[in-house]
Amino acid sequence: MDKGLRTAMRKGVVIVIGFCIISILLTAFWIEWGRLAYAYLLGFVAPPIYDLIGFENAPIRGMRLRYINVVPFTALVLVTPGIKPRRRFLGLLLGLFALFVSHLALNLTSLVQPGPAMPIASSLVSDALPLLVWIIVAYPAIRRFIPTLGSEADSTDDPKDA
Repeated sequence: MDKGLRTAMRKGVVIVIGFCIISILLTAFWIEWGRLAYAYLLGFVAPPIYDLIGFENAPIRGMRLRYINVVPFTALVLVTPGIKPRRRFLGLLLGLFALFVSHLALNLTSLVQPGPAMPIASSLVSDALPLLVWIIVAYPAIRRFIPTLGSEADSTDDPKDA
């Protein structure tokens, strides 16, 4: 096996192990303390926001299981190599804010479907959003790992000729 490939594989394994360790630690923190603090924050912030946008008396579901999607997002941002520190910090703040806003919207699904279950579309969006936000935050670092497909052919071929 090529030495460069072995080095790249080792780096990849270290990143995956780091992601797993950070995810486990953040999940333990979330379960023991974070979800209760987050429920308190939502209970304090959400009612005035809902009143402002016309959803007075909307229920606050501070314990919805999908709120844990902050964990994989945070872990991905922390372990992705090549993100500049300023972008990592701002991306983490803005990404967590975007997830918070999505959680405010997620609460409103209880108006449509009361109870602990959510509509399937809301569940899919909630599950995919951390990955999408991470791609935006980490894009400069990620694009270095994705080879351009057919870059030489693209420069010589004119799509109008086809």
